[in-house]
Amino acid sequence: MTHTPGALLITPEADIVPVNLPADTDNRLVVMRSVIRCERVDVVALTDQVDMWLDDEGLYNHPVNKLATVLAFRFGFTYQDYHGPVLLTGGADAEGETVPLSKDKLLALLTSLEEEL
Repeated sequence: MTHTPGALLITPEADIVPVNLPADTDNRLVVMRSVIRCERVDVVALTDQVDMWLDDEGLYNHPVNKLATVLAFRFGFTYQDYHGPVLLTGGADAEGETVPLSKDKLLALLTSLEEEL
């Protein structure tokens, strides 16, 4: 049985990497900070089913992530460029916990991103 990753990492170099996040909130945040390469994360809710996590100080620490910026623009976030690696996850559940990307959302995002490459 194949496991669907719960998140996608998009690097400034336009690499797209599947990421499995721990179910535990604290461990999940540690992994998120590690793959985004930051101390403080911020989140942009692209939709109610897709969140984009990034370095809160990315403007100062990382180059522009053109692919993430184009993706954000598609969802109406046109007021800034996004910097550094970003992590795409599902939205939040009723308790505010991050949920994994669904298989359908994951495939739709991958297709959408391939069009930009």
